[in-house]
Amino acid sequence: MISWRRFLRRRSNLIGLALIVFFLLVARLAPVLAPPLNPDDPWPFLNYSQSFSRQPSPPGPGIPLGTTPQIRNMPQYGIAPGQDTSYQWDVYYTLVWGTRSALRFGLVVTLTTAAIGILIGVISGYTGGLSNLLTMRVTDAFLAFPVIAGVWIIQRVFYGNIYDPFGNPMLLTGWEGFLYRSRIDPLMITFILFSWMPYARLMNAQIRTAKGAEYAQAARSMGAGAPRIIWRHLLPNTLAPAIVLGARDVGGMVVLACAFIFIGFGGNVAWGTMLVTSRDYVIGLNGNPFAYWWTFIPISLALILFSAGWNLLGDGLNAALNPYES
Repeated sequence: MISWRRFLRRRSNLIGLALIVFFLLVARLAPVLAPPLNPDDPWPFLNYSQSFSRQPSPPGPGIPLGTTPQIRNMPQYGIAPGQDTSYQWDVYYTLVWGTRSALRFGLVVTLTTAAIGILIGVISGYTGGLSNLLTMRVTDAFLAFPVIAGVWIIQRVFYGNIYDPFGNPMLLTGWEGFLYRSRIDPLMITFILFSWMPYARLMNAQIRTAKGAEYAQAARSMGAGAPRIIWRHLLPNTLAPAIVLGARDVGGMVVLACAFIFIGFGGNVAWGTMLVTSRDYVIGLNGNPFAYWWTFIPISLALILFSAGWNLLGDGLNAALNPYES
């Protein structure tokens, strides 16, 4: 049972809830805050101008947070290899529309991994015996597998070539095109495959402890079957830690995805893609790290606040769901 009195007692919980509500409102009001060129299929990137300049444009009229360039070769437009053209991406536009991709990625990955892990943990914990032992050893094997290797394998197997978040998904065909247009990127697949284990471990321990409790034994003695005992008695008394873990994971998944995108892996979190374009401008003119501050500080600040909001919400839910929390 949630105790909202314990939740509201801490100011940090309210700050976390306010941050999440803020990002939800930004995502919902994105068409108003940053009107897209195509309302039917909004893209989280807006090319403010196209030129051969490598310099980011500072904040000004029409670009409240400036632009950051993306340098790429474009032989299909008659530009010889080795010659660069620059797309000047609007930082404010991506900051607003990137909120949607961050929420979608974090929630989809967290809810999917939580569902898989909880299901595995509950079934293995309740059945026990050899099946539980084998399931936990498989879980340990997944825990030991390096995630970065999984990202590389998934990207090569499902997408063939380098995943280009700036590319036009309508030009892709087959399986790769389906995944691209469905917003299912290599990071999302990999995180789902390699993030369910903590939930499985947690719920396995919870269920193994709770199934020996008096209320579970009483239900069993009255003829209740395993599905009813799990659904009506065990889950309501064991699910709270998984809910807390899930709340904290939403922000963590987005930050981790942006980190992978920053080092060169493809993903559909627009904030991470924008940070990639700012790599050459973190250290500006004469070594001044703030010469091009608009290329990385707004996005970085959004990531920090996004992660902090979900972590504070997790702490608040822990206080609200834990009867022993003071």
